[in-house]
Amino acid sequence: MKVYLVKLDWSTEDSNDVEITVCGTYEKAYEKFKELIADEMNPQNSWAGEIEWDNDVPKDDKIEFDFLDRRNDTDETECYWMITDTWNYGVHTFISIEIKEVL
Repeated sequence: MKVYLVKLDWSTEDSNDVEITVCGTYEKAYEKFKELIADEMNPQNSWAGEIEWDNDVPKDDKIEFDFLDRRNDTDETECYWMITDTWNYGVHTFISIEIKEVL
């Protein structure tokens, strides 16, 4: 049996946390993954939302960004959305889907 972990690992200069959501289907996990990214893009919720973006890529050279999305509607891919302030490595947001086999 598979379970799908949606992990939000974030840190700012004054706080940090990790939140894990366990989903029974990939579709629910992917929906949560996309929801978390949308929340992070909101400037009222996250430092990442305050960044200027151009075609879903940060315009700021000091921001490191890496994104791997699912390839198609039937592919159960481990996805991630990672953004880090390279001038302050303590500031980051990592969102991922991890697929785990449960015995």
